[in-house]
Amino acid sequence: MGRRDIILNEDVTRALIEETARGDERAFETLCRAYERPLFSVALNILRNRDLANEVMQDVRLAIWDSARNFKGECKPFSWMYAIVRHKAMNARRRNALSAEFKESHADGNVYREKPELDSVICDGLKELSPEHRLVIILTYYFNLSQNHISQILDCPVGTVKSRLSHALRQLREIWKSPVNPRIVPHNSAPRES
Repeated sequence: MGRRDIILNEDVTRALIEETARGDERAFETLCRAYERPLFSVALNILRNRDLANEVMQDVRLAIWDSARNFKGECKPFSWMYAIVRHKAMNARRRNALSAEFKESHADGNVYREKPELDSVICDGLKELSPEHRLVIILTYYFNLSQNHISQILDCPVGTVKSRLSHALRQLREIWKSPVNPRIVPHNSAPRES
């Protein structure tokens, strides 16, 4: 990036946030350009992955646009934007770690040959979810899409995607930890009668 950083003082930054809150796209673009590099550095420092940090910055831009009206000026503008980046980057890091853990635990095809019931349990658990919750789980963990991309695909706010994902994961934990799960029948036992 051969361009020079734009340095804004705190008052100018506050004014840009206020104008952004009123829907001024030029103020928003100026704000994003001014803080793009320092905020990207925060994301990159947390994620240690340039592509993932770029993806997070797209979510950050949307979050700044969406939440500018909630900025009350109780903290410094950069601290407010820093908190948004940190939150988005930490979420991406957790999501990426879960995805990597899932892929690693399923990388060896022998997992399914040795434990074919595992595939069945995962599918049965997903079948218990509503179509909306199942789709968010599949797009997140099987296709490794960001919440921003999922919100665009589903044409709903990112907050809705987060809520559905959180709800779906809670449901799956309950389904899979249930001590008596009628969908999981040991090979040597007959199915229970209702």
